[in-house]
Amino acid sequence: MAHHRSSTTKASPELVMPRLKKAIAPVPNGSRRRITNLSSLICFGLVITCIPNLISAQDEPPKRIPAPFMTYLGADWLERPGRISEERPDEMLAAMELKDGDVVADIGAGSGFHTRRMAKLVAPTGQVFAVDIQPEMLEILRARVEDEGLTGILPVLGEFDDPKLPDGRIDWILLVDVYHEFANPDAMLAKMRLALKKSGKVALVEYRVEDGTGDHIKADHRMSVHQVLSEWKPAGFDLIELHEFLPSQHMFIFQKANEDGSIEVSAQSVIPNHSLFEAISEGHVEVNASGQGTETVNLRIRRMRSEPMVITLPVGTYFEATGSGSDMIARRDGVIILQEDGPQTWTLLGRSVNRSRPAPEAQDRFEIHPADEQIPLRNVMWLFQGMNLHPMIGPVIEQLALWIVSENAGYDDLVEHASGVPIPVEQAVALAAAYTDSAGIDITQKQIWADRDKFVPALTDETLKKVFEARDPH
Repeated sequence: MAHHRSSTTKASPELVMPRLKKAIAPVPNGSRRRITNLSSLICFGLVITCIPNLISAQDEPPKRIPAPFMTYLGADWLERPGRISEERPDEMLAAMELKDGDVVADIGAGSGFHTRRMAKLVAPTGQVFAVDIQPEMLEILRARVEDEGLTGILPVLGEFDDPKLPDGRIDWILLVDVYHEFANPDAMLAKMRLALKKSGKVALVEYRVEDGTGDHIKADHRMSVHQVLSEWKPAGFDLIELHEFLPSQHMFIFQKANEDGSIEVSAQSVIPNHSLFEAISEGHVEVNASGQGTETVNLRIRRMRSEPMVITLPVGTYFEATGSGSDMIARRDGVIILQEDGPQTWTLLGRSVNRSRPAPEAQDRFEIHPADEQIPLRNVMWLFQGMNLHPMIGPVIEQLALWIVSENAGYDDLVEHASGVPIPVEQAVALAAAYTDSAGIDITQKQIWADRDKFVPALTDETLKKVFEARDPH
């Protein structure tokens, strides 16, 4: 894991099984390969790792795996002309309100794309610590700083678990598209707390999971608000701002939470943030859920307190239909900022759970259940949230896998829906079954396993065949 900008890591839509990573390996050039046409999609080689249980079928939600990092060989991508329009760095930095004399740290500085901009904002008396763990990346940064004639920039060679910043001196820490790569996030968060002044703040920018706007970036290089808060709050940070003005990224502003619960005079008010079920149980919100087809669920949610608040919802949250329509399940984490006095509409990405029941309509209502009440379904949805399947194929494979779990669907049950993808039906069903097994569900106990002779012999990819051979005790 290197501290650098991972926005270079474009999503590479693949027909692959996720690998169980024993070590986090660098990505030399950001893996920006795309599948650009139908013929290349169909001919794209399948790479299947025969590991039956990538996700444990335990009660605890699966843990986030740090993303692989890009090496200095991809540094030019960090300076691409289109990055300014894609990420709006000047607007992002303006939200930090940096001023002359500020001492700031750019962790994951890379080629210095943000470092150089911040140096101008804190000049002439401020300083920027430019932290990266790759010496080669710091050399690239130094060359660019010299070319632009900038001063006040101090390159720092950090370590995987230590940014090597001075204690108590930093006004602002900036992390843009890098936190998700930290191999040891707990240690890094602790070191950042030590480096900040009492009034110091952190600006964290990560590509979105929730609404699809960040889907051009690899799945393990995106983070949801739910994921971030679940890691930063226990580490002693309070959320004071959440900005959503960037095209594809969340921007969080954190300050240190005092251990005794007191608040610094100079500190901003903390934004209350809760999971949906916590907010409901504590009376902070009222919410109703209704249908909107087979791919989304609508919530009408009203805050019961006067101040704004952030509400999150985890992937796998279950929506039980009260009428004849299909149940639904959240296929992505969700987030909403409640800042209006009246009800707000919260649209969540979802999937239909019941193959034989009609699509939910606007008049259909749901009862909302926590994700841990449906652990196998939750694990399937969590698996797909973290993957990069081609958009022409991924939604169908995800739906097939969900029906294998929710309705014990067999091959004949899935054929019609599987016929809608530009790959052989047998391959689509095999992929859905293999992913289901990877989510911790034993497919040898499912009807799809009993039906394997209907599709496995037709597979032309030998590696995919081996997934089923490895699961066959005979």
